[in-house]
Amino acid sequence: MRRNAVARDDRWPLLLERLAAPEFAGARLLVALDFDGTLSAIAPTPDEAVLEPSTRRLLGALARRPDTKVAIISGRSIEDLREKVGLSGLYYAGNHGLEIDGPGIRWAHPCAVGLDLTIREALEEQLRDIPGVLIEHKRLGVAVHYRGVHPKHHGRLRLRMRADLFDSPARYRLMRGKKTFDFRLDVPWDKGHALRAIRRTLKGAWTAVFVGDDVTDEEAFETIGPRALTVRIGRVRRSGAQYVMPDREQIGLFLEALAHRSAGGPPPEEGVR
Repeated sequence: MRRNAVARDDRWPLLLERLAAPEFAGARLLVALDFDGTLSAIAPTPDEAVLEPSTRRLLGALARRPDTKVAIISGRSIEDLREKVGLSGLYYAGNHGLEIDGPGIRWAHPCAVGLDLTIREALEEQLRDIPGVLIEHKRLGVAVHYRGVHPKHHGRLRLRMRADLFDSPARYRLMRGKKTFDFRLDVPWDKGHALRAIRRTLKGAWTAVFVGDDVTDEEAFETIGPRALTVRIGRVRRSGAQYVMPDREQIGLFLEALAHRSAGGPPPEEGVR
């Protein structure tokens, strides 16, 4: 993956200037955001993550604009996302984009239908002696959260994750996230592909915007390419995103700039393909 060496914190003011530019103000936007670490602060457990009321109001204001569509793309299930976000009329893409539901689209990756997640039992057996591990069972994958694991156990946990823990007919790949090991189907599909699938349901030209904070979001930055506006949250040395938002607390400023940008102006020549 080619990483952008100039995606630094000092480009954040340039992003706000770009959002205020006349040519961007008139664009039709498909705005996609990750949930954990982006819209919501990282919580000790997945169940404890919450969407702040102010952020929900801004998402609602953004979605009500006729020139804007909003998508939430996450490793969580669609059902979980709907419950956490609580807004209708949005596009929801769960399990890293393997399932999508929203206006004009209801889709699941064909390789994900009827998946047998026998890996969960194997993981629980192998990790039961490591205190603080939380195994999250999802219909299309399994996540091992270790935010509650003492650092002295991290080495042993990493060794277990690299081991051949299970014998399953399905093929998985292991992704490393923020205090998380994520077992995903080994198929050529990521959050960026989900965003492109949503884009194809829209008529005309739409500019894609994607904001994320984790390794799986870097996949999306590469997939959707330079025509989109991409933002990585967090102080990172390199990223495939065009801009870096230093802290998640600035997501409110970002959404407000999008929700209250001026209307009018020429539509974009090309949207994401």
